[in-house]
Amino acid sequence: MAPRPRPKLKSDNPATAASVTEEISVSDKNVDGDVFRRSHPIVSATTAFSALLLVRSLSAVYATIPDCDEVFNYWEPTHYLAHGYGLQTWEYSPVYAIRSWAYVGLHAVLSRFFSEIPNLSKIHEFYGLRCLFAVFCALCETRLYSAVSTNINRRVGMLYLITTVASAGMFHAAATFLPSTFAMYTSMLGTAAFINRRRGFRTAEGVFWFALGGLLGWPFSMAMCIPHVAEELFMATISWGAVPTIKRLVKGGIVSILLLAGIIGVDYYAYQKLEIVPLNIVLYNVFSGPGRGPDIYGTEPWWFYLANLTLNFNILLPLALISAPCLILYYIVCRTTLPLGFTPRMISLSAPFYLWFAIFTAQPHKEERFMYVAYPALCLNAAMTYHVLINVWSTVSSRLTSRGKSQDLLNWLVLALPLAVAALASLSRVLAVVSAYSAPLEVYSGLPANATGNLCIGKEWYRFPSSYFLPDGVRVKFVKSAFDGLLPGEFPESKDWSRPGTWMIPKGMNDENKGDPSKYINFDQCDYFVESFFNRHGGKDVEQDHQVDMNQWEESVCKDFLDAAATPSLGRILWVPRWIPSFRGWGKYCLLTKKRG
Repeated sequence: MAPRPRPKLKSDNPATAASVTEEISVSDKNVDGDVFRRSHPIVSATTAFSALLLVRSLSAVYATIPDCDEVFNYWEPTHYLAHGYGLQTWEYSPVYAIRSWAYVGLHAVLSRFFSEIPNLSKIHEFYGLRCLFAVFCALCETRLYSAVSTNINRRVGMLYLITTVASAGMFHAAATFLPSTFAMYTSMLGTAAFINRRRGFRTAEGVFWFALGGLLGWPFSMAMCIPHVAEELFMATISWGAVPTIKRLVKGGIVSILLLAGIIGVDYYAYQKLEIVPLNIVLYNVFSGPGRGPDIYGTEPWWFYLANLTLNFNILLPLALISAPCLILYYIVCRTTLPLGFTPRMISLSAPFYLWFAIFTAQPHKEERFMYVAYPALCLNAAMTYHVLINVWSTVSSRLTSRGKSQDLLNWLVLALPLAVAALASLSRVLAVVSAYSAPLEVYSGLPANATGNLCIGKEWYRFPSSYFLPDGVRVKFVKSAFDGLLPGEFPESKDWSRPGTWMIPKGMNDENKGDPSKYINFDQCDYFVESFFNRHGGKDVEQDHQVDMNQWEESVCKDFLDAAATPSLGRILWVPRWIPSFRGWGKYCLLTKKRG
C-alpha cells in the first residue's frame, strides 16, 4: 500500500524531549483490519542485543547465588544427570515428585556438551550454562524491546531497554538457574507475541510461550497470560469477531497440551510412574494442608515485596505502580489532543504486573525469586509511566518557558537525570551484593583438581554453590549446626548412563522440613571444611562460628565476606568504599584443609 504523509506532530521542534524520541512514520493494517503505526526502534535490535548481552554476560560471571533452592533443586540434579552424583532434595523423591526431570534434563544435556570440550573443568560447565542463560535472556529482552518499539511506541521501547539494562533486579535474575527465571524468559517472548500484530495475530504463539514457561518451568507464571487473553477476548466482542479469536486460542491450547504430554512422558521415564509435575506443584503450594506447604519455610509481612523491589528497582517501582492510573488519567484528560504514538493498549499492557504483584503479595510465604517473572513487566510499566510524564512535561514546559537552548537543556535533564540516578543506584546495589557475597564462588574454586575426600559444611550449608565446584574425588558432607530442618540427601552414585536416583525412593525424606540425623557425619571424618568466621561473641540470634583446632587444620583459601550483623542497613543495601570502614563490617570465608600426618 502506498505510504501516507507523516502526520504533523503538535510540536515538530526536534529539540524538545517529546519530539526527539517520537517520530512515527506511516500506518499499516494487518489481516484483521486493525490499524498500527509502523515505526522503527530508536536503536537497532542488533545494538540493543549487544548492550543487553554485555550486561547479562557480566551477570553470568559475577552474580552471586542468593538462594539455596537454585543449587539443591536445580544445579545438583543437573550435576547428577551429567556426572552421576549429587545432592537430592525431598522434592525429587518419587513420593512427592514436585520437580520435573524434563527441566533439569534439558540443562544436563547442555552440561554434558560442555564437558566434552577438551581442557574444560566442571566449573567451566557451570559458567558455560550461565553464559547460555545470559544469551537467551538478552535475546528475549531484545524481542520484547523490538515488539514494543514497532507496535506500541518507540520511545516506550527505548525507555524499557534503558530500564531493563540498568536495573539491579534484572542483573541478579538474568542468569540464575531457576524455573522463575525460565518463566521470565518465556513471559517476555509471550508478551512480545501478543503485542506484535503487524502481520497478523500471534495469539497461538503467545499462548505457547506462556505455557512453556508454566509447564516446563513454574505453573503459576501462566497467570501472566490472563490479561493478554482477556484483552483479545474483549476486543473480539467489539471489533475482531469471536470465532477467529477462539480459533487462535484453541490452536495455542492444543500446542500446549502436546507440550504437557511430552513433559509427562519424560517424567514418566524418570520417575517410572505417571506424574503430572505441574499439577503436583500447584497441589503442594495451594492445597497441602496444615503442617505442610510453603508456609513452613517462613512467612513475610505484606510489604516484603515493596521493600525488596525498591532495593532492586529503586524509583522504577513507584513508576510501575502508578502506571495504570497515570495512563488512564492521561487518556481521559488529553483524549482529544493525544500525541501521535500514544495508544490505549498501554493500559492493558500494564495489567500483568499488577496481577502478579497482587497474587504473590497475598501469599504468606514470600521469596525474592517469586517476583522474577514480573521483572520485565515492571520495567515496561515504568517505561510507559515515564513516557506519559515526559509528554506532560513537554507540554507544560513549552507553555511556561520560551523556546531556546535553555529549554532544550532543561527538557533533556528532565528526561535523562532520573534515569541516570536510577542506573547509578542500581549499579551501587549490584556492587554491594557482588563485593559482599562472592566469597563462596571463589573459595570452593580453590580446591586442587586432584583433591579427594569429604568436604564438610556446617552453618554455611545454604551457601554451597553446587558440586560443579568440587573435583570428582571430593564429596560434600554436612556437620551439625544450629539448623534443625531437613538437609538434602545424596543421589545413589552411578558410573554408567543409568540414573536410578530418579526413580528410587530415598530414605529420610519428608515434606514437613523435619530434620534427619542421618544427613550428618562426624567432624573427624572431614578432610576439608568451609566456614565463615566473624569473631562474634554471644548473641542468641546469631549462630556462632564453628570451633576449629587450627593445630590440625590450615587455611587454604580465605576471602572477605560481609558480616551482615555488624553492618548498618546502608552498608548492606548500597556499595560503600572500603576506606569508610564504619559502614561495613567484615569477616572471612575460608576453605580449611586438614593437616596430613
